[in-house]
Amino acid sequence: MIFAFSIGYLVTAVNLGSPISNNRLEPSFFPLVLGSFAVLFSSILLFREISANKTQASKSEQASIDLEKPEAEMSKYAPLWIMLSIFSYIFAFSLVGYFISSFLFVLSIITIFSKWEKMLYKSTISIIIVLIGYLIFEQIFGVRLPALWG
Repeated sequence: MIFAFSIGYLVTAVNLGSPISNNRLEPSFFPLVLGSFAVLFSSILLFREISANKTQASKSEQASIDLEKPEAEMSKYAPLWIMLSIFSYIFAFSLVGYFISSFLFVLSIITIFSKWEKMLYKSTISIIIVLIGYLIFEQIFGVRLPALWG
């Protein structure tokens, strides 16, 4: 269901017009990026759900099914966690700025799709992704991003 909504959102974003005009970003750029990420992440969720169902159907032993329950529960609630992360990101973006809100958003998405292990490693990856996003938008495209300090 989330995959279908993501596809619909992306189609709507594409219909808004060209994302870049006269070497400048247009307002349709950000919905297009958001729609692309929504389709990507919902595709991953869909793939994980299909593969989990195949795995569960092919296993006949009760012990092996019991070992997979935490992963099945995580994939069951992952769409809700993703939506909560997106809404929190949108709300926090203007309040605390790009760096803090984007770091927390990227870290939450990485954590949703993985286990709670190696959080220092995941935090480092999140910082690198946020810095790359800053370089792309602020330095290359010239889009001023909100910051906590003004």
